[in-house]
Amino acid sequence: MNPLYTICYISKVHSDLSDQQIEDLFSYSSQSNNSTGIKGILLSTMGNFFQVLEGTKDQVISLYNVIKEDARHHDIYEVIHRPAVKAVFTNYNSKFNIVKSIDDLDKIKTYLDAMPFDSTSEKLSRLLNPFLLMEEL
Repeated sequence: MNPLYTICYISKVHSDLSDQQIEDLFSYSSQSNNSTGIKGILLSTMGNFFQVLEGTKDQVISLYNVIKEDARHHDIYEVIHRPAVKAVFTNYNSKFNIVKSIDDLDKIKTYLDAMPFDSTSEKLSRLLNPFLLMEEL
């Protein structure tokens, strides 16, 4: 059995990436990750990407290795890169989610806050706080 794994990172969006290219990336990510069973979220705001990937160790690490080489972003900072006891986003809409609005972000934050104590969900909830503040500016 391939164990469950979680990777979370923050990166800088490449400065010449257009809004349409970001939309195309969202569409591709959602479609691709949902078809392979990857759970998590992807958001882009204030020139940053924030992404959580959850799935089998082989799937997540393989996908992350591709993501790290993607020229659409740089200055990748890994926040979480470890085995997981349970997936945080398994029950959140049962799919990989693209966060496009403050309402989407609020729903995810509420979901994470309502989860039984789990160090990963607590950490992700804290990490989303700055993105909530940025959206309000």
